[in-house]
Amino acid sequence: MKTNMKNKPLAAYLLLVMLISGGFVAGIKLLGKNGNYLAGFYMLGPAIAAIIARLFFYRARFADARLGFGGLKSYVKFWGITLGIVCLSYLMYTLLGSISWDPSGDTFLAQLKGQMATSGKNINDLPAGLSPKTMLLIFFLGGLSVFNIPTIVFGFGEEFGWRGFMFPRLCRRGLRFAFIVGGLIWFAWHVPLMLVLPGTGDFTLWQHAFNIVMLAIGSVCSFVFFAYVYAKSGTIWVASFAHAVMNNASRSFSYFVKIENQLSANLALAITMAMVVGILYSAKELEIFHSFLTDERDACGSPSRTSD
Repeated sequence: MKTNMKNKPLAAYLLLVMLISGGFVAGIKLLGKNGNYLAGFYMLGPAIAAIIARLFFYRARFADARLGFGGLKSYVKFWGITLGIVCLSYLMYTLLGSISWDPSGDTFLAQLKGQMATSGKNINDLPAGLSPKTMLLIFFLGGLSVFNIPTIVFGFGEEFGWRGFMFPRLCRRGLRFAFIVGGLIWFAWHVPLMLVLPGTGDFTLWQHAFNIVMLAIGSVCSFVFFAYVYAKSGTIWVASFAHAVMNNASRSFSYFVKIENQLSANLALAITMAMVVGILYSAKELEIFHSFLTDERDACGSPSRTSD
């Protein structure tokens, strides 16, 4: 009976994520092209599920939610580290021939043209003093800096649920279990968006299989990194910040490249994140999880297995 009670918050959370995410997917499908705007709000589902689970199914409520903002030093540190990971990923893309570089920024300009066309405007119908090239520069630099962090809300939507609530519950079965199973669940949660949003190309059966394996490996390794940021910083906000930086910086670089091979791009990303995990392991940085899980146990007043 005790085991069932311990698992109840996690089971409730996962069920809520399924229901909330399913609602967003249905809305995206129902709205067609306009439904793409709901994709961002899909990212809020895990946080909403975690809040409900904490309020109604979790004894400690928000005692272990780590909602303190932390020090500025942590944000600067993980901004630099995350930006370095993004640069490493684009180096890997280049080495594997996954992308070709286009300094003109035509990729961004085409996106801007399409967005303005939906509202019946021309790409030159910008506010006075702004040209398409100026917009490109603003969006690029903004994505690399702390000035483009509205998406921290969406980062929080994921981090508060996956790393802030699900991860510590999974750790009761051991760290490796939490990393692998947590990463795979996180990957599975992204799959519906892959199915309802525009695809990146037609793949054969073996290519689909390879694609799924690479994406899954990349997700597990990314899960470990964001969990590390959460444990090391001691606050969910730094993890959310790092998540937003990774998304924004990746988008900024994408303005100057063209994808040549999506399969090798997924392979490059998986290799990059595996390298990151390897570096953290070699540097014994993952040992932070032992003290992290002890703190979690003390906060919620229940035993937690910390073996890795």
